[in-house]
Amino acid sequence: MKTTILVIGIVKNGDRVLLRKKPDGSLPYKETWYLFGGELNVDNQNTDEVLISTLKKQTGVDIKTTERLCWDTEMKLDHDGNMTFYIYLDYLCEYISGDFVPAEGIEKLEWVPIERLSSYDLVPPSQKLLKKIGYL
Repeated sequence: MKTTILVIGIVKNGDRVLLRKKPDGSLPYKETWYLFGGELNVDNQNTDEVLISTLKKQTGVDIKTTERLCWDTEMKLDHDGNMTFYIYLDYLCEYISGDFVPAEGIEKLEWVPIERLSSYDLVPPSQKLLKKIGYL
């Protein structure tokens, strides 16, 4: 079984959190909203750099990491339909600057007030993390 390590960021701008929506039909979770993250490779830079560069590529915005929160795991099918063991390294991040430029594969980017997060159809890992820190 494949193992993938993802660095996940909750990006805040005041009392709002940045979410993305993948195009309809995207695996493994269809038509849902996600937090942001990037894959950590053995030869890759440190976790902060992975998250900062991933967010810039996916959204066009600059962030800084402010706190390492926790870690979690999940087993699910990956984008190719292969069972994968995921390890999530979770961070709290702060928006610095930049305008939205969604990367390919992102249908929509949105700043969501924390009190409205529960009205979004979030993927299970994002739900779990947001509950863990008291946002849901």
